Amino acid sequence: MKATDEGIFLHRTAFSSSSLIVTYYTRQYGLRKFVFKGGKKKAHQLFPLSISELTYYGRPESDLLQLTSCDASVHTDFQFEPIKSTIAFFIAEAIRKSVHEFDVDQNMFIFLRQAVIDLDQRETELGLFPIVFLVELAEMLGMQPLVEGSARFFDLDEGTISDSAHPGHRSRSGEQVQIIVDAIHGGSLSASKATRENALQTLMEYYTIHVPMLKQLETFAIVKEILS
Repeated sequence: MKATDEGIFLHRTAFSSSSLIVTYYTRQYGLRKFVFKGGKKKAHQLFPLSISELTYYGRPESDLLQLTSCDASVHTDFQFEPIKSTIAFFIAEAIRKSVHEFDVDQNMFIFLRQAVIDLDQRETELGLFPIVFLVELAEMLGMQPLVEGSARFFDLDEGTISDSAHPGHRSRSGEQVQIIVDAIHGGSLSASKATRENALQTLMEYYTIHVPMLKQLETFAIVKEILS
């Protein structure tokens, strides 16, 4: 059965000498994998977070669909900018390792699509973008920390930011926590390089606790080094 969908490209692996297995977050069916025959010749179309109109064959319930074409549906330039492209690799990996295949959520797709556009258009404070994205993604995943009281301590195990942390729980405090709170509240953000790095590290620790599939992001060290 031939079908079309819009998808956000996340990952690719070799399947044969000329073909790839590619992963997209799609509007209609969430995280899906496709065999893309001859895909290695079209690698320039497969950049993390590129948004494309997909044409494929297969039933929606199939584990692996047959992708025949992917044509850009949103024009972006971030792939030509080193810092933005590094952020794109990081975000793409975070998405791929945080969501489940076959979980259909069009609100998630809309959120991710807008995040790609925001990254493309962002001109300042790029170092804060991964922090804001992880905070907003946590909300979409239903695991955004609950902010209470003076919000001095981020209890990573409990998932709360409050006046205190439970004894024996992993917790963080200081300026890094305030940046995360400001991101949750949607306020304007400003932070030193050290604070940004610590906040990003804290959020990654939080994700590894609350997202079973996400043990480590290969791109984390790279994005931290570039943005710190």
